Amino acid sequence: MREARSVKDKLPAAFWRHFGASTTSNLGDGLVAGAAPLLALTLTDDARLLSAISVAAMLPWFVMSLPVGVFIDRHERRRIMATANAIRAGIFVLATTAIIAEVMTIWLLFTVVLALAVCEVFYDMSAQAFLPAIVDDHLLEKANGRLYAAEVAANSFVGLPLGTWLFVLAAAAPFGAQAISLVVAAFLIASIKPKRAFVAVPTTENYAQSLRSGSTWLWRNPLLRMLAIMLGAANMCHMFAQSIFAKYVRDELGLGPRAFGLLLATAAIGSIIGGLIGARLATWLGPSVAIVLSYTMFAALEIVPAVLPRVWAVVLAGLLMAIFGTVWNVITVSLRQRIIPQELFGRVNSVYRFIGTGTSAFGAIIGGQIAFYFGLRATYLASALTLGVVLLIGAPRLLRHSKNYMEPERTPAPPSIT
Repeated sequence: MREARSVKDKLPAAFWRHFGASTTSNLGDGLVAGAAPLLALTLTDDARLLSAISVAAMLPWFVMSLPVGVFIDRHERRRIMATANAIRAGIFVLATTAIIAEVMTIWLLFTVVLALAVCEVFYDMSAQAFLPAIVDDHLLEKANGRLYAAEVAANSFVGLPLGTWLFVLAAAAPFGAQAISLVVAAFLIASIKPKRAFVAVPTTENYAQSLRSGSTWLWRNPLLRMLAIMLGAANMCHMFAQSIFAKYVRDELGLGPRAFGLLLATAAIGSIIGGLIGARLATWLGPSVAIVLSYTMFAALEIVPAVLPRVWAVVLAGLLMAIFGTVWNVITVSLRQRIIPQELFGRVNSVYRFIGTGTSAFGAIIGGQIAFYFGLRATYLASALTLGVVLLIGAPRLLRHSKNYMEPERTPAPPSIT
């Protein structure tokens, strides 16, 4: 009996191929996340142009998340993921060549980041829907836990600092390494044989009708609608400062490239802590109160780098921000996956992410302007003030709607962090 149970609880070989692909590509993502801001700083010192790189990274989520949500409900997810990684690998080869040939410009980097972000929208939204095809339902939490732990370790703990150090040695190295990692990831994904073959649900709806049905469902659910709006505001405001963070670290903190990577890596510790305490905090305080507490911390912590530009203070604020950001995700992702009907999940979730993630591009644009005209620290003050206003308006409504749409005892641990 014990042997049968252990086999039943064992993750299949297909999952470990997916795990290998995810870990490999996330390591490369970390390398690039550490190196790209430093590369941009070598190309321009204009805060507006630096923020434009963040705009390029986030704009496809605003423009494409809605139609991509419909697309992945109609096409085989494994093929989308493998193709997206293969295309990304080719783009990184071109970027590496441009750096080596010393022809990289800030506008070419903008184009590269934009193209990569388009592929990322297809990959990320497909990956969220792909896992149930290779893992049994009772193993989903276990599988997603393994994936998330590996993502944090590979991307943040290893990739970020290693990417900045490699950039100092050879600027093209992190980008070339990511090209190789994405080729490996694409082959691993393509080799997976799903337990449940993808079958597109027959529909007579065109894209516009499908998008409308997803939008209508979300808008008629006042709790998810409020969460999406508050998330959109939080992501937009976060990008005020994040879009020029490399410049802030250099000019305000006086740190070099290696320290920049270590500073970014500290947030990973907070993400892990948040993942561990998120469900417990939801049980202790109740999900709605925990969500409001997290949002309160979003606003309050933005003040720290503005008034106290010291390394220890920025590290502490970043650590706490990551903790409460993950607590927010732990609760809201689980809530979303429970409330949204499975047959509508792709479309409704794409609308939610359109509102919640797409606003980041506008935040980067606004942040660049604030930094250029009012200084780097002003981006944090503007973020704190805006989030404070949103909190005062949104929190009472969220608490009221949660009484009808949220059941605290049924909020599970998150199957993924998104």
